[in-house]
Amino acid sequence: MIRIVTDSTSDLTVSMIEQYGIEVVPLNVIFEGTAYADGVELSKEQFYERMAASKTLPTTSQPSPALMRERFQKVLDAGNDVYYVGLSSSLSGTMQSAKIARDLVSDPERVTIFDSLNVAIGQGMLAMEAAKMANDGKTPAEITAVLTELRNREKLVFSVAHLDNLRKSGRINNLSFLFGSLLSIKPIMMLDIKGVVQVYEKARGKKNALLALMRHLEEFPPDPDYTLYVVHAHVPEQAQELEAAVREKTGMTNTQIIYLSGVIGAHVGEGTTGMFYFAKK
Repeated sequence: MIRIVTDSTSDLTVSMIEQYGIEVVPLNVIFEGTAYADGVELSKEQFYERMAASKTLPTTSQPSPALMRERFQKVLDAGNDVYYVGLSSSLSGTMQSAKIARDLVSDPERVTIFDSLNVAIGQGMLAMEAAKMANDGKTPAEITAVLTELRNREKLVFSVAHLDNLRKSGRINNLSFLFGSLLSIKPIMMLDIKGVVQVYEKARGKKNALLALMRHLEEFPPDPDYTLYVVHAHVPEQAQELEAAVREKTGMTNTQIIYLSGVIGAHVGEGTTGMFYFAKK
């Protein structure tokens, strides 16, 4: 039997984790030198409340190879093989920790590592698809073949409310931050096929940002056979507004709202909204 392992940036809900039997390894969010296991020692709600009250922005860190090795070995000792779906190697060193951990377990050949080239529920979507195939008795090679095809048509597009977090995490430079702040510009970001964050559009104001997200749906129509996920960083009302717009635009009913984890929120900032979905072939 194959057990799927992923990390806390996947934003899988408790019900998803239980339904698919997925093992989740936490990353860390760090406030003023103190590290907290993402989603374990600090809930999503607690993270955003603390970030709003903090004088300095939080930072993040990947799981240690020792922790990854411990989780992998636990799965192996239970008689299962490991299939790890990890946070994009273009965004974090978490994949490197996983590769080191694989070399430290008792049976490295029973551990498969797949780079999602994605983040948040985009990563989680691939983990859930992997779990479905594992439960159907597919081999690691068969799972990888399907995930690779899905990964190539997975879309992430999001709008940020404030530029501070993106600037301090190195996503935009100081000049872009200055002009963006003065002009109330909301960058519409997307993740390219290599897992790198790119600017899709620049919109002025909330209304134009929403229109830009709708244009992305027109350019890359979603596959109705899969759920489209609307994500938000501590702004549920905005997420509901976006979900309603998506449903009206596409006619889809299989949509779901997901709360972004603290690790992701530390980089994109409170007020971010976006969408994850598989585009049509």
